[in-house]
Amino acid sequence: MNKSKLSKIAAKDAQAVSNEKLRISFEYMDWSTQEFFFHGLEQSFYIKFFECITQIKKSIEKDILEQTHPSLKPKSIFNKPGTKDEFPSGVIDKVTDKLFLETRDRDSAKDEAVSITTKRAFEVRVAKSYGRIHGFIWNNIFHVVWVDPAHNLYPLNEYGIRNQKDYATVKSFSGEEVIRLRNELKNLQERYEELYAEWAKTP
Repeated sequence: MNKSKLSKIAAKDAQAVSNEKLRISFEYMDWSTQEFFFHGLEQSFYIKFFECITQIKKSIEKDILEQTHPSLKPKSIFNKPGTKDEFPSGVIDKVTDKLFLETRDRDSAKDEAVSITTKRAFEVRVAKSYGRIHGFIWNNIFHVVWVDPAHNLYPLNEYGIRNQKDYATVKSFSGEEVIRLRNELKNLQERYEELYAEWAKTP
């Protein structure tokens, strides 16, 4: 097969992939960076979050790469000052390991991993006033890395960085805290019964 025909086949394959719907992956999700969190939020956030995921899966690469999707409002990240200038090293290392299996060259694999996770890094809007999802596009997959309900990657000056314990409205409790509250409730109930009994005796 001559070079011209190979080029045409490659171009056709590339076009076919570019028209495929994006897939979603949580393989590189980072749970250790405190500024980004997913727990302790109102039910409405999770509804909006999964609606956003559905919109991503209905999109094609071009919608994100060219930042043209009307509802997701995609934006390139790490190209202006923010609280982070790249994804965690653990994420980059995992991508490097995958690329190394193909290249067998650790240095080039690392360089390519850095390029993929920075030049193809984007944020999409969960919904108006519901924060953003940050990730990168690779192999026609949107890889979610951070969920950012408080806009902590690019915080507003009036708020600054907001931590989960201050931002979340649904507080989580440890087992010890549940026991403490249960005992407190029991004591209050007993005290109420005592006071009610005293009141009932009053002529």
